[in-house]
Amino acid sequence: MKLRDKILYMSFGAGLVVLGMILNSLVSGDADAQEGVKDMEFGYITCKGLIIRTEDKVRGYFGLDSGGDAILEISDDDGERPVAYLGKNTSKNDEMIFQLQSKSKIDKRQVMMMTGKNGGRFDSLNKIGESINSLEVGSDSGSLDVRVKYENKK
Repeated sequence: MKLRDKILYMSFGAGLVVLGMILNSLVSGDADAQEGVKDMEFGYITCKGLIIRTEDKVRGYFGLDSGGDAILEISDDDGERPVAYLGKNTSKNDEMIFQLQSKSKIDKRQVMMMTGKNGGRFDSLNKIGESINSLEVGSDSGSLDVRVKYENKK
């Protein structure tokens, strides 16, 4: 191939590039997402976590914790403290726990359902954070512990 032919082919290619840039600017602008579309349907989405926000407050998280276990956590109106949690019970036995807490910062009411050492367990706390009842499976039978209101007596 002669030098003249090489220059001709390179000029032709450069002309196509310039023509493509000009046509792109005339035919279409920037790509924008569709306006007015509110709901979408997807097949499968793979991610490590979903964060639910309202303005600058994190209200919920569904995803993986630092150890790779799945958790669901819902925060109060301020987004400061969790009021619902489903995940690993790291303080007891690394089994699953479902925990609901009062939205109030001073109210200690809460309900917990978890896997205990012998099986299922249900606990609830009063306004001052004392256990008021417990229902759990024992090693050979079940047990029910109900406490008198405002007194920590069985």
